[in-house]
Amino acid sequence: MPKISKPLSDTEIKNTKYTTDEEFELLKKELEKSNSNEKAIRKNKLADGKGLYLIIKANGSKVWRYDFRYGNKNLSMSFGVYPEVTLKEAREKREEARQLLSNHINPISAKRIKKASESLTLQNVVDEWIELRRKSSSEATIIQNTRILKNITNWLGSVAIKDIKRVDIITALEKMQNKGIIESAHRLLSIINKIYMYAVTKEYIENNIIANIDKSTILVPNKKDTHLPALIEPKDIKQLLFDINSIGEKLRSDISTVFIFKLIPYVFVRSENIRLMCWDDVDLEKGIWEIPKEKMKMKVDFVCPLPIQAIKILKQIEPFSKYRGKYVFPSPYKNDRGVSGATLSDTLNKLGYQNKHTFHGFRSMFSTIAHELYKEHGFHSDIIEACLAHKEKNKIKAAYNRESKYKHFDEKKELIQWYADWLDKIMNKSNKII
Repeated sequence: MPKISKPLSDTEIKNTKYTTDEEFELLKKELEKSNSNEKAIRKNKLADGKGLYLIIKANGSKVWRYDFRYGNKNLSMSFGVYPEVTLKEAREKREEARQLLSNHINPISAKRIKKASESLTLQNVVDEWIELRRKSSSEATIIQNTRILKNITNWLGSVAIKDIKRVDIITALEKMQNKGIIESAHRLLSIINKIYMYAVTKEYIENNIIANIDKSTILVPNKKDTHLPALIEPKDIKQLLFDINSIGEKLRSDISTVFIFKLIPYVFVRSENIRLMCWDDVDLEKGIWEIPKEKMKMKVDFVCPLPIQAIKILKQIEPFSKYRGKYVFPSPYKNDRGVSGATLSDTLNKLGYQNKHTFHGFRSMFSTIAHELYKEHGFHSDIIEACLAHKEKNKIKAAYNRESKYKHFDEKKELIQWYADWLDKIMNKSNKII
């Protein structure tokens, strides 16, 4: 039966001093002279029971130590220095450790994880979450999320995540709304909520402080329509094309922005695809732009046939951007990133198309014209949708229809060229409204 230690008292702890070798030898001799049956005890290790000890060191300091077995090994961990850690607190730490052991958790590992999590900044957790997302999200999504998160990490990134208050998050959201970036504020709240859920799951924090934020009270309603505005009348499209060709002169935009707008009517891809277009993905000789699935919204490889007009535009910008890096349309500020989505939206707004036509509207424009004039080009809806890289909505049909990324390539190439010629045709008509 194991020996049960008598619990320590504060008085005993305060009065106990370190026993030197000389003092211990002297005590042994005194007991021998007195013929005492009492055994000489060096009182440099006081037991409180259940594995808790107070170790008295030669310099006079007194340290709490907890001894236990885990994984068939004898282990020890420190609970701190007395009297900074009181007898009561040391006993509480012992019971917490015993509880962990009863759940087959090594208290040393738990302590290390807790210590690490206490020093984790918001930026640390954001970086970890972003790296995890890279495995399942497109490069465009990662870049977009990172930029939106900067609205909060630029301010709170160096603060320990456990010390951030709900009001800090709300203040960041209010700052964004005061700048007029309402949609981005909505996105930030959604993203930061996911990050806090991740932090709770990893036990970096105990509670998700974002969960209790009343979105309807804090955020201005997002007026973004489900169907984004787009021009679909030939006379309006004609004016849009004329305005696009004057961007460099009217707005003095950088060359990347100017050429993105020259190209987008002919390829009508999503904003992130053209902003992050890479020279390695383009073959101007074959007239092919291959977009890997990692960059696609639908996570499927896509081959975009380039009409003659698009090839000509890309050859014009090639001398200006190819030497700068991988992006066809590099940011005017840094070569390692593409033009921002906000730049494209702002450019359209400055041209006078706010609430009339969005960047996404070029896709709607193609879809509407291609469907309305199908008798002219002769291609059915499946080909039109294929040009837009839309997924097959019929799940059964999609399951049995798994051809390569070049499926319908010839038809898509012919249809896209027809559309490019149609755009040029309305541009070249007299100024008379058609």
